[in-house]
Amino acid sequence: MRTFSVLRRVLGWSLISLFLLQEAAAQMAPLPDLGDPAQDSLTPAQEKHIAEEVLRDVRFHEPTYLDDPEVEEYLSAVGHRLASGGVTERDNYQFFVLKDPTINAFSMPGGIIGVHTALIVTTQTESELAAVLSHEMGHVEQHHIARMLARAPNTTAMVLASVLLAVLVGRNSPDAAGAALIGGQAAAIQRQLSFSRDYEREADRMGMQILSSAGFDPQGMIDFFQRMYQQTRAGENPAFGYLRTHPLTQDRIVDMEGRVHQLPPHKQESSVNYILMRQKIEVLSLGGRLAVERLTDRPFKTRLEQIAHWYGLGRAYLDLRNFPEAQKALAQLQALKPESSMVDMLAADIAQGEKHFEEAARLCHAAQAAYPVRRSLVYCEAEAWMDAGKPDEALKAVDRPLRTNRDDYRLYMLQSKAATTLGRNGLAHRAQAEVYVLQGDLEAAVDQLKLAQRDRSGDYVEQASIDARLRELRNLQDEDKDKKKKKDGNDLL
Repeated sequence: MRTFSVLRRVLGWSLISLFLLQEAAAQMAPLPDLGDPAQDSLTPAQEKHIAEEVLRDVRFHEPTYLDDPEVEEYLSAVGHRLASGGVTERDNYQFFVLKDPTINAFSMPGGIIGVHTALIVTTQTESELAAVLSHEMGHVEQHHIARMLARAPNTTAMVLASVLLAVLVGRNSPDAAGAALIGGQAAAIQRQLSFSRDYEREADRMGMQILSSAGFDPQGMIDFFQRMYQQTRAGENPAFGYLRTHPLTQDRIVDMEGRVHQLPPHKQESSVNYILMRQKIEVLSLGGRLAVERLTDRPFKTRLEQIAHWYGLGRAYLDLRNFPEAQKALAQLQALKPESSMVDMLAADIAQGEKHFEEAARLCHAAQAAYPVRRSLVYCEAEAWMDAGKPDEALKAVDRPLRTNRDDYRLYMLQSKAATTLGRNGLAHRAQAEVYVLQGDLEAAVDQLKLAQRDRSGDYVEQASIDARLRELRNLQDEDKDKKKKKDGNDLL
């Protein structure tokens, strides 16, 4: 499995060093009571470190990563809604999507949840997708990974890290999982660490509460799992990946049905954003030609089905670079007046394809008034201005959100590109330095700031800012060196 390579590398870096420091304690730790996180073998700081490393490597090195801001914005919005229901301990969940034809999703320490494109397309309602996310959040809230590690006594840190990788992502492919395990001992531990039925029931219970408290239909969890269960019984392999990582029985489904009957009903229609996001991924997965064939043959009756149909055709014809047909589909879509920034983005993407770059930039800029939190519209505007040969306008577009958002690598990349085109090399190097910081490469960031410092093209305030940032990053480098020395000393002991 392609996904396995990146997560093995990332967690191999971070977890092995963490487990070396806590191995003795982990070997002595008994299995905590279900639902009791007090004896977790991973501290919040360690979980945060793991999450940062995973996200960096996935975003910058994983070839199957779906780099689509619109999709991430949607998942983040659903995740925020789920976390705001009052059930979860944390509210900083982060999501990413992998282009993968197997139906799967997985959670990791630190509130990281990965979803495959095939799973998103397989869901039939927004509540079903929210149910999968809430179930994964249930695993995180109950600290199942940390508790699984505490159940593996008399093992080395290397084996624990390798087993964790297999548990997280390797079980879709027996070959990939086998590559992560070290001999017979690790294979035995892997069986021990697989999500137990107790853990799955616990995630079901927690997930159901999260789902219901956020106003989604809890029946969505039963509908999705029941369909996966039936597909597996019928020998339909696409569902097998999810059920490898989430052992499912009819007893669990019956248990979930009993819990749903105790909850207030939440019959809720899927949102327009879900319909459009799902359709976008389906077109991406099928390709333009096959998507046109599927959509042409697919009947539609409801307004949401019509919106999905015309949006999908617009995306499919855009993929085929058939701009006249894409424009026709867009006109039909706009006539239905769906309230979503994704409709404006489709219009801008078609304009971009037709090389009407200034029109695309203005479409994205105008849409920001209605959807001010959609960062994807800012990226769209800046990129369109760059293509139009107006880097000064691109710089203005990214300057506004950068005043309040200092952790967006896409904005810094666009700022660096625009500043380079304008000959503002000091600003370009400063922006590129921030990109490297967010990638976790402090050495490269320091080098960029040194170049910015020598450029001297900015005013006094800009130069002072560069000097201060350089001192800050050098201090961080010194702290990292001190931590490494301490770790090396502990290893010798």
